[in-house]
Amino acid sequence: MKKLHKKAPWAWRLALALILSLAGADTRADQKIGIVLLHGKLGMPLGMSGGRGPAPGGLLIAALKDAGYPVATPEMCWSRQRGFDRTRDECLAEIDRAIAALKSGGATSIVVGGQSLGGNAAIAYGASHPGLAGVIGLAPADDARAKANRPEIAAAISKARELLASGKGDVRDTFADVNTGPQGTYPMAVNTTARIYLSFFDPDGVGSIADNVAKLKAPLLWVAGSEDPTQRDAETRFFRYAPANGLNRFVQVAAHHLATPDMGRDAVLAWLAELGKR
Repeated sequence: MKKLHKKAPWAWRLALALILSLAGADTRADQKIGIVLLHGKLGMPLGMSGGRGPAPGGLLIAALKDAGYPVATPEMCWSRQRGFDRTRDECLAEIDRAIAALKSGGATSIVVGGQSLGGNAAIAYGASHPGLAGVIGLAPADDARAKANRPEIAAAISKARELLASGKGDVRDTFADVNTGPQGTYPMAVNTTARIYLSFFDPDGVGSIADNVAKLKAPLLWVAGSEDPTQRDAETRFFRYAPANGLNRFVQVAAHHLATPDMGRDAVLAWLAELGKR
């Protein structure tokens, strides 16, 4: 009769470790991260072209989809077509629909990101929605507190406050603003109501990007373009306020404001890969 030999204790430990390792790998593989990406001010949904050159964010979205990530790119209330037709809070609530669509398609965790004003909004959404897996800011901009220091913006805020106080808060009017393109920052006008304008640009109500960064519960990836005036000292002005998290990352890429999403695609993919292993 053959004798049965007991496995050495180290062999059992090795087998158990292998089983646990495989179980962990299966769990990570089962995790499906869905990504909501928000466009910039008076733009189009990321990845859509207005017929004047390549679609901003198109390379990033293609890379994400090639890597297996489901992506939603909703048109927000600050788009070129909609032109600020909802208040900031009403507009942020629209992100819920994009998230619901991703989850109905099988996403088990959600990352919200965006470019320029969309990046600002993604951070604001993350500050009030602690269930996110992560937040991505691609050249986040339109900081209300900083903009209010510009004389023309300060005057527009004062005008909007007066209209609101006089009962004309829901009447459309024209208000001063600025935007940023490949050549830098330029003046523009926003045709909307005083109530909506203040919901985006009144620093007393909106606060600053740094205020919302400080409220994040999810890890933050911030991608800044080296040729982007909105990103000067962004690491010290904004990013440093993020609560401690081992997955927080600040990355600088060689890009102007509108090119940051596409030039930052490798950084986004690398960060998502880290996030998926958590």
